[in-house]
Amino acid sequence: MSSLNNNLIISDLSQKWQNCGMLEGDTIVLHSDVRKLLLYYNHFSQPKGKKKVRVLSVEDIFDSFLNAVGVKGTLIIPLFNFDFSSNGKLFDIRSTPSQMGVLTEHARKRVDYLRTKNPVYSFAIFGKNKKYFESIDLHSALGKDSVFSRLIELDGKIAVLGLSDKNSMTFYHHIEEMHNVAYRIRKNFTAPYIDSNGKETKETISLYVRDLDRGVQTLVDPVGEMMWRKGLYSGEKIDQVHGLRTISAANMYKFVSDIILNNSAKDNLYEIKKTDAD
Repeated sequence: MSSLNNNLIISDLSQKWQNCGMLEGDTIVLHSDVRKLLLYYNHFSQPKGKKKVRVLSVEDIFDSFLNAVGVKGTLIIPLFNFDFSSNGKLFDIRSTPSQMGVLTEHARKRVDYLRTKNPVYSFAIFGKNKKYFESIDLHSALGKDSVFSRLIELDGKIAVLGLSDKNSMTFYHHIEEMHNVAYRIRKNFTAPYIDSNGKETKETISLYVRDLDRGVQTLVDPVGEMMWRKGLYSGEKIDQVHGLRTISAANMYKFVSDIILNNSAKDNLYEIKKTDAD
């Protein structure tokens, strides 16, 4: 594909993202699943009976998001990896891969970003405000000083491409932790950690996790539907062609906080499902 066509498709996608609420100058966390988008452009949108050619790459999609927020914007990509907390595996901030999909791994392999330090919930931060996130301590995951708390301070947004709320919106758990909800509990995890200078230590982090002994299961999709009905989400739903939606972090924080404070979290944010062994 020519670079001209490449630039045109990036520009076209950037315009679509802006139409969905991702604007120039925004500071925005992006959760993504690009498989449907790649399939649409590289298969279904091409003429029938002709050999299929690749017209869209993961790099193109990533560049389209950078273009959408522009040089004055900040793009924040989750690089979450749960090996540190699930099996005590070493975390190396320089090389531990993301488990959040191909777009996030593409982001991790670039050189023009800041990676935040938490060994489970790290983020790649590109653009104008990346230095604002540099001082977050490695032990801070989703609490009072975290990427999400600073996102609110910057009047930022959250964008989701091709995923349900349940499979993407980690911000719910930040809000739950800030309200110290009773259906989640604090748990410590210890494993080896290598920092950006190559120094290895053993670190213990604290995460606010589901109370599995009570059978707590994350729900949240009902709240996502409520936010659509209230007009808090902008853009497209997951079953539409491009499927990008955006929301103000501050507006979402207030809406979900009201649900928690009104004792309506059960069957909206979480449910109880006991196993046969229980």
